[in-house]
Amino acid sequence: MKKEELKEKIRSRAEALWRAVKAHPAEIAILVYICVAGCYGLAHDGDADWEVPWWLRPMVMAPFMVVAAYSLQPFRKRGIGWRILYLLPLVVMVAACAMPFLIDWVEETSYWIAVFAALPLWMCVRHWLIDNEPFVQRNVQMAWSLARALLVAGIIYLLYAAISYTIYSLFDLNYITWSGWFGKVAVVLFCGLAPVLFFAMEDHPEPIEIRRFWAVLLNWVLSPALLIYTAVLYIYAAKILFTWNLPKGGVAIMVTVFFVVFLLAKMLQMLTEPQPFKWFYDHFSLFVLPLLALFWTGVARRLADYGLTESRYYLLLVGALMTACVLVFLFRNRRGYFALAAGALAVVLLTVLVPSLRGEKIAQRAQIQRVRTMAEQLDRLNDDGTLRLPTPDPADTLRMVEHRKLYQSLNYLDNRNDTVLLKSEFGIARKSDYLASLSEKTSKYASAWSEELAREQLEEEVVIEEIVPSVYLSRKTYGPVDVSGYRQMYGTPNPANADEQLSIGNGRNISANQIFREQLQRLGCPDVSPSRSWIKDHEDELLIYRTDSLLVCFNKLELKRMTSDSVWEMNYYEWVVLVK
Repeated sequence: MKKEELKEKIRSRAEALWRAVKAHPAEIAILVYICVAGCYGLAHDGDADWEVPWWLRPMVMAPFMVVAAYSLQPFRKRGIGWRILYLLPLVVMVAACAMPFLIDWVEETSYWIAVFAALPLWMCVRHWLIDNEPFVQRNVQMAWSLARALLVAGIIYLLYAAISYTIYSLFDLNYITWSGWFGKVAVVLFCGLAPVLFFAMEDHPEPIEIRRFWAVLLNWVLSPALLIYTAVLYIYAAKILFTWNLPKGGVAIMVTVFFVVFLLAKMLQMLTEPQPFKWFYDHFSLFVLPLLALFWTGVARRLADYGLTESRYYLLLVGALMTACVLVFLFRNRRGYFALAAGALAVVLLTVLVPSLRGEKIAQRAQIQRVRTMAEQLDRLNDDGTLRLPTPDPADTLRMVEHRKLYQSLNYLDNRNDTVLLKSEFGIARKSDYLASLSEKTSKYASAWSEELAREQLEEEVVIEEIVPSVYLSRKTYGPVDVSGYRQMYGTPNPANADEQLSIGNGRNISANQIFREQLQRLGCPDVSPSRSWIKDHEDELLIYRTDSLLVCFNKLELKRMTSDSVWEMNYYEWVVLVK
């Protein structure tokens, strides 16, 4: 490229950027505020006593107001009334300073759904292009403008990071002060420059053409991969039918990802020539319909096993939208993409704006009902709706599955709500109160992280003494150990052999196995090969050895034996030895 052409390109790009700044005053004002507020927040985020000032509250509304102003921008030339309407987002930003509750909204899932689902969907449907091809063409062009804007901002940021790191390394600058600018520069570039670049490209959109490279990638890489993935899912579905087993819970996520990629590829292939896999995308609904049945079966299994949670509630909504999409394209609807996007936007707005339809509320009510249902089946529900917590009874192992379901619901409620809910609904302070009312075996099964782990623990209970050769110990009661009076410490390196003698002065030697055998005698264990359960019950006592002149603290300890009758010996340990 000639020097004159390069200068002309730079000049034209700068002019386009300046025109975008002048054409979008409200959006630019909000973006400037975002950059200033974001940099200020990053500078004070690490302060222990820092509280969010009142003028930072509008940051919560900033993404919505930028999109609102951008959507109203075409109308501002129609008259004074439209200009006032165009400036309304700025008024909302100022009013948000007096709304302290906005800060709490950021912590809710509905806020992020609104930002990352509602806003993009609105940007897709706002042009009101109903037919499939113009809808796809316009939104692909918009997505390409956004990608290019982010790419430019990303390249500038990487260049800044590389130059900054070089300067910091060569001149030994203060890293803490220097590193604080990385976040601020990122805010300015991605929240300031990138949106302005996007405005500049969208003000004068160029018809997008999928170039040969991307067409080859779509037609000869992505489409064959989707065919293979479809075949894999079909084979798995056939396996379920022949073996008559329910599908794995994760299959719902797999089908969802496959569906989204399939739909995007179906949209993009409309813009390419030639279309070798047109037959595949034209029969989109027929290919996806059996997989949709697989999706709903997997979701039904997870709901039966664990009940309705917030994430599964939103997965149900995604499943409903996928089902609607399949039904729409089953009849080759020429306006299906717009209908799907508008329907998805309506669903998202309902879940965001109607509190009773939000995922956390729906899941909370479902889990409360699940606890009551299971407690009633187990005869653990009092007349006033609280849980009855009897003394542990070994007979409760007969109903371990039901106890696990009840505890999992209590665990969900306890992890996502304060203790007031458990106290008001069920009369208990924490989920651990329910575990304390179960026998040890049922308690371990109910609180296991997964169903597979719970079954493994049951199997271990039967054969643990015969086949488990090791037991691992670590202190249950954490806290400082009194070391007053001890003057010399031997900590590292640990001897490789537990029988190896460690010299501690004055002709005295000790070994880890010797300490362990003395601990057994001190604790009154008559057997040199105690059971695994006895060792776990005396875990803290075994890890601290103290005499008038010697203190040994084990941080970690692994005991090993070959059979249930052989002597325990140390296989691995970390210790600190202190001598007076």
